[in-house]
Amino acid sequence: MHNFHTVVFDFDGVFTDNLVFIDEEGREAVRCSRADSLGVSQLLKYIEIANRTIDVFVLSTETNEVVSKRCQKMGITCYVGESNKSEFIDAWTGIHRKDQKNPYAGIVYFGNDINDLEVMRKAGLSFAPSDAHSLVRAVATHVLGSRGGHGFVREGIEFLLGTTGIN
Repeated sequence: MHNFHTVVFDFDGVFTDNLVFIDEEGREAVRCSRADSLGVSQLLKYIEIANRTIDVFVLSTETNEVVSKRCQKMGITCYVGESNKSEFIDAWTGIHRKDQKNPYAGIVYFGNDINDLEVMRKAGLSFAPSDAHSLVRAVATHVLGSRGGHGFVREGIEFLLGTTGIN
C-alpha cells in the first residue's frame, strides 16, 4: 500500500462539510475537523520517519483565502483557482514525475465532487467520503464511512498507512 509518490486533496467537501458561512461583510468561513489535521500530521510524520519523497498538496477550484490559510497551518502546499484539475495534474507530473512512465499510478487522490472525477479515474488510488456525489463514489477506489469534514481525511490516511484505529 506504500507505492505512492503523491497525495492530492480537494478541499471543499474533503476537509470541510461542503458548507460555507458568510458574515455581513461577505467574508467566508468554513468548518474543518481537527481529526483531519491530525491525519495530515500523521502522513507528514510517516514521510519523515520513512525518509520518503512524497509530495502532499491541496488542489482546489476555489480561490478563497481560507483554503490557503488552512493549508499553511497544516504545513502542506496549496494550489487554488484550478478549474481543470486533470490539466493541472498533467502539467505538474510533467515537471515533477517526468521520469515515470505512468505517473498517475503513484497518485493518491481524495475527492468528493464532479470536478474531481477525471483525476480520480486516472489516479492509482482514490478516496471519496460517504457523502460524495454519486458519480464520484462510483469511480473511487475506496468510499469511506466518514463524511467530508468529519474525519474523512484522517480515515483515508490511516487506511493508506495501515494504521487504522491506531492513535
